[in-house]
Amino acid sequence: MTDESANKGSERENRSAPPSYSEIFLAKFPYYLSIGMTEEQYWDRDSTLVKSYRKAEELRKERVNQEMWLQGMYIYDAISRLSPILRAFAKKGTKAQPYVEEAYPINKKTVEEAELKKEKAKSEKGLRYMQAYMVQANKQLQERK
Repeated sequence: MTDESANKGSERENRSAPPSYSEIFLAKFPYYLSIGMTEEQYWDRDSTLVKSYRKAEELRKERVNQEMWLQGMYIYDAISRLSPILRAFAKKGTKAQPYVEEAYPINKKTVEEAELKKEKAKSEKGLRYMQAYMVQANKQLQERK
């Protein structure tokens, strides 16, 4: 009988050695070049600079993702406003809804401004309604006299 462990070799011999720091740095180098880091910055400058480049890349990706989502929102809104005239059996004279007059509010300040504008328009509409009602009521009172 042959010893199976002798044929396989020892466990220590079968394990691969962990990569050296040089191998790791060489493997990561193309990524940092692709996100704008120079060779000098990567190899010769402060080693914590790579963290800032990684974070900046994450922020850039998030910003691009938000921009693409917003663009999709505008396209979806535009198509939905056109949908009444795109139907196969739309009635004659059907018109598309107009495109949005203002950009979508995307930060806290513009959201608050949009809400204030909406509230102001609502209160002005109510005021006009009440004024029209008063004019009509006064007219009816004058007719009774």
